Formats: sequence, C-alpha cells, structure tokens
Amino acid sequence: MKKRFLFTAGERLRGLRELTGLKRPEFARIVGMKAKTVENIEFGRQRMRDEDFEKVCSVYPDFARWITYEGPIDPVSVAWEIADSAQSAAVYLVEQNPSLLASSNLSLEEWRSRHHDVLERLRQEPGREICEETDDDPDDEETRD
Repeated sequence: MKKRFLFTAGERLRGLRELTGLKRPEFARIVGMKAKTVENIEFGRQRMRDEDFEKVCSVYPDFARWITYEGPIDPVSVAWEIADSAQSAAVYLVEQNPSLLASSNLSLEEWRSRHHDVLERLRQEPGREICEETDDDPDDEETRD
C-alpha cells in the first residue's frame, strides 16, 4: 500500500474550519462561500477553485501557505506553528467579530485579558488591522454621564 503524504484541499479546508471552531454555515459566511460548496469541497465531491482559495486565504492569511501547500507535511516540525497560527486566527476572528462570544460566559474585556499576548503579537504584524484596546477606568464612569 502506498503511503499518502498529501492532504487534499478539502481535508485542509475542513481542518482549518475545525481549528477555528466554526460550524460549516458560519465558516462559509465568513469566507464568502456557500455552505454547500464548503461541504462538497470537504467531502471531495467538488474541487476547490482558485477563487475559493483566494476567499479563504484573504480571511485567514496565516493559513495561506498551509491551505495551498502541495508537498508532504512533517507534522512534528509544523505542529507548533499550526497551533500558534490557529490560535492567532481564532483570536483575530473573535476580535473582529465580538458577537462570537455571545455563546460563552466571557465578556469582551475578560476575553481580551486572557488573549492579551496574542492580540499584542497580532497588532505588531504589518498589514494587520486590530483596534487598540481602550483603557477605560471604571472610576471615570461618573465623568461620562
């Protein structure tokens, strides 16, 4: 039996979606694809077109090389990089779409506190647009009224 080293584009797409923790319809909406198209690609019923790659890579630029990679992947050497990229992608996604926290018990402030280091790293990346956190002092509330 010949050992297969490559993951199909569909397997990579599904892996990215699962790393972000998104269900197929939400992932499809975020990247600008139809949920059925994402499903068909993931299950190998449809090839991933160039425009599909562009859509996914424009939303998840940290994964562009991984999702389009055409050679064997050494899981040991890339495991940490993928994990870091996945965390960065997830943090970036929530920072850009705070409504994703609605199903959790965390406020945006608590979430930002937990992910402060990742947010700072993302803010340092060229071309990355992340809003600066506001340093609202709760003691200043009386001056805002």
